[in-house]
Parts: sequence; structure tokens; C-alpha cells
Amino acid sequence: MYKGWFTGIIWNMKFKSKIVLLLCFFVGTVCAFSEKITLSASDAVRYALENNITVKENKINLDSAAREKNFSWNGISPSASLSANYSRDVPSKENSHDTISAGVRISASLTPSLYTQIKNAALAYQAQEITFENAKNTISSSVLKSYYAILYEVENLELSRKNLETKKKQYDANLEKFNRGMLNQVDVLSAQIAWQNMELTVETQKINLENSLAQFRQSLGLSQETEIEFSNNFERFFSFNKIDEDKITVKSSEIELLEKQLESAKNTLLANRFKTYGPSISASYNYSENYAADGFEKLSDGGSVSAGVSIPLDGIMPWSSSAQGIDSAKENIRLLELKLEDQKTTVRIKADSLIKKINQCVENIKVRKSSIELAETNYAMTLKAYNYGTRDLLTLQAAQDNLLESKVNLISEANTLVACLCDLINISDIGFENITGEVNE
Repeated sequence: MYKGWFTGIIWNMKFKSKIVLLLCFFVGTVCAFSEKITLSASDAVRYALENNITVKENKINLDSAAREKNFSWNGISPSASLSANYSRDVPSKENSHDTISAGVRISASLTPSLYTQIKNAALAYQAQEITFENAKNTISSSVLKSYYAILYEVENLELSRKNLETKKKQYDANLEKFNRGMLNQVDVLSAQIAWQNMELTVETQKINLENSLAQFRQSLGLSQETEIEFSNNFERFFSFNKIDEDKITVKSSEIELLEKQLESAKNTLLANRFKTYGPSISASYNYSENYAADGFEKLSDGGSVSAGVSIPLDGIMPWSSSAQGIDSAKENIRLLELKLEDQKTTVRIKADSLIKKINQCVENIKVRKSSIELAETNYAMTLKAYNYGTRDLLTLQAAQDNLLESKVNLISEANTLVACLCDLINISDIGFENITGEVNE
């Protein structure tokens, strides 16, 4: 009896221990998969540059271009080959021997196009460097836009929730007055429609915020279970200074790539000229030995050295494909020159437009800050009147909502300023520290 009682206690303790272990494992698993991190704007950029797929792909392409550049001289590398043959006469003849022969051949050639080949690989690498840097800047700009856009969405959602509470209280007040015969049904229905529409607005904004966060995590290479806390705010943009247009230098990756394309086109023209008019030098060495198959007696051996120069003559005929290739290369250069000039004008116009918009946002922020001061004064006066009983609760709540809306409008203006700054950074020499407030991003 005691033995069974004692065994039951032990089993019960073991069972409870298993439950505790399972709970600990479950809690640990949940914690492992629901990591919480605090991100500043510069942290977000760093995560993106380390983990973003587009950046990694461009890094692979850059490494490939570097390898091709480093070995672009391989056109002068000699070609070597070994050969072995076995032969016999069929049918056999008198005094014939089965023979085994072995030989080696080394050859090399030198053409003027080797220079253009090496230069073309160098230009391709430089173009890929520009593409890689552009990818990093584009990702950084996109991440910063998303970072502050999410901050704005959070504030806007908070405003909508406050408005929802106000409209719900308005509906409840109208319904109570209707039940007491103090209000007609139309006012009740209008309040109900306004309340329900705001409910839909809040749900839509919540879904949009969740989608924005999901895309933001993906761009940073974070798990979708990661909870993000944003440490930055819009405060530094409320006192942002105007940008002097004369101090901005246009620096677009599109212009740099077109310049590299133009260099490459000129190099192609030179390559076509080398191919059409340039001489080619070739040299080779052959050596072989023949042995009798039955006793490996050496029958013969010997080698030869040859060298030659060839000069193409197709270029003297204007209708030849070589001459046509030169003309096409010249036309391509002219087209790229026109495209480059047009792109410089386009980027300059875009930069001027962004600078004007940024400076307008700076002025608008000043007005928005003034509106907040007026809304704060109105709220304080309404609160005082409410405490004296001369204003009802809904009027006080409306004044509070107006204050919150003024603050959200200020943040919206600052968010527009951030977006314009990000676009300007991609086409000028200003740095990301203008947004993050940190140097050496």
C-alpha cells in the first residue's frame, strides 16, 4: 500500500516536471521566434546593406567583373598541346612497322586588339562598381523612406483611433438623445454611418501598416516574427534648414554609367580599327618523335618553328563589313553623346525641382508648427471651459482631435521632406547623414 502510494507521488512529480519542461520549451521557442529589436534609421540602413538580396546579387556581379578584369591579359597566354598517335598499314606491307608517335605544339599570337580587350574589361569593372554603389544607395534610400513612412503611418493610425472614439461617443450621445425624444433619427443614422466608416478606415490603416512592416522586415533581411521598435522620430526635421541650390553638385549614377558606356563605345571603335587595319603576329613550335611499336626503336624525330605576320586589307574597301563596323561604332558614339547631354539636363531639372520642394516643406513645417500652437491654445481654452461647464465633452474631444491632427499634419510634412531628401541624395553629392543625423554611414 505504501509502496503504491509512494510510487504514485513519484510518477506525479515526474509528470509535473515534464509539464514544466514542455512549458519552458514552448516559452523558449516562442521567444526565439519572436525577437524584439530596437532600430535607429542608421541601424536599418546597416541591416539592409548586410542582408538585402539585391545588394548581395550586385556584389557577386562585381566580384565576377573583377575576376575578368584581372585576367583580361590572357589573350597573350600561349597555347600548348600534346598529341600521341598509333598507326599501322592495312593490309601490312613488307618491311612495314607499326609506329607510335608523340608530339608537342606551342603557339602564341599577338594582335592589337589585346589592348582594347584589357581596357574593355577594366571599363566593365568600373561600370559594375557604379552599379554596385547605386544599388547600395538605392536600398539605403528606400529603407530610410520606409522607416519614416512607417513612423507616419503609426501616428496617422493613432489619430484615426482617436477619431473613432470621438465618433463612437457622438453616436452614443445621439442615440441617447433620440431615445429621449430630443433628436431625430436622421442625426442618429448620420452619426452611425460616420462611426462605421471610421471603423473601416482604422482597419484599412492597420492592414496597411502590417504590410509596410512586413516589406520593411524583408528589405532588412529580418524574420517576419521579429518585433521592431523604432528609436528615431521626426524631431530633427522640424528645424531643418533650407538647401542652397548653388552648393549642390549633381552626381547621378545614370550619368556615370552613360559616361562609362561612352568610353566603352570609343574603345569598341578603336578595337574595330585594330581589327580592320592592325597587323597580327603569330609564332609556333612543333616537335614530334616516332617509334616502332614492337621495340620502341626511335625511327625519327624533329621539330619546326614558324612565325608570321598578317595584315588585313578589307578596310580599304568602304563596302566591306569591317568598314561598316567602324561607321556603326562612330554613330553609336554620337548617339551616346546626345543621350548623355540629355540625361545631364534631366537630372539637373530633377535636382532643382527636389530642392524647391524641400525648401517648400521647410516653410510648410513652420506653418504646421504654428498651427499646433494654435490648436494647443484652443484645446487649453476648451478644457478650461469644459471644467467650468460651458462646453460639453464632445467639444473637448473634438478640440483634442484637432490638436492631434495638427501634429500628424506636421509629421506628414516632415515625412514628405524625408522622401524628397532621399531622392535628392541619389542624384547629388549630399550624404545620408542629412537624414540619419550620423556621419560615415
